[in-house]
Amino acid sequence: MTQRREEHWSTDDENALDWHDRITRDVIRAITRRRKFLGLSAQDVADETGELGHEVPRNVIANWESGRRKTITIPELIVVAEVLDAAPVELLFSPALGGSIDYLPEMSSDRWSALAHFTGEARHSLGMYRLRLYREHARIWQELQEEHHEAVQLEFKLFREEWPPGSQEKRDAFIAAIRERLQPVRSHMREIGLEVPHLASNLGFLDAELPPLNTDTDLEDK
Repeated sequence: MTQRREEHWSTDDENALDWHDRITRDVIRAITRRRKFLGLSAQDVADETGELGHEVPRNVIANWESGRRKTITIPELIVVAEVLDAAPVELLFSPALGGSIDYLPEMSSDRWSALAHFTGEARHSLGMYRLRLYREHARIWQELQEEHHEAVQLEFKLFREEWPPGSQEKRDAFIAAIRERLQPVRSHMREIGLEVPHLASNLGFLDAELPPLNTDTDLEDK
């Protein structure tokens, strides 16, 4: 019996594949590796994507892995990653595959560096500074909520008459900490033209303390 040659993913000549084909091939390799690790069949994955509201049929998954289908859409990547309990970027630039990858057609790097570049964690680009500001904002906000847990809970009490003794002092300390540690980041985001994340509804007055949104600033030109 003649074995059918996989026309795409099985080639030994890396240079024979176009860049977009190499990227797609690696995504499929990562999906296949993760699927097998979890002990899921192609039908299992198809069924679970259907339950999430965007079914990726079993034959599509089989055609990916055989090389007959050479494309994967962003919605497909997102929903399959959810089924496989993986972040989409983990499948796009999977460090688990090892070796190097061409982030761009003529820009080869190790997979972790490619992933960090894609997510904005790489520190060599000013353009990625914006993403780091959002991460810094999220980190400080999480810390403040943990440190001032009792004050945060006051948001869920509709009437101040329900507040236990000492609540106003705790709320004042929370707001003071926001002004000291978070507002500088929020102000800077506004100054360079970024929308700031929303705080809790009862803290909306803090937005009035921020400078107006600067829509003319181009960070790349600074």
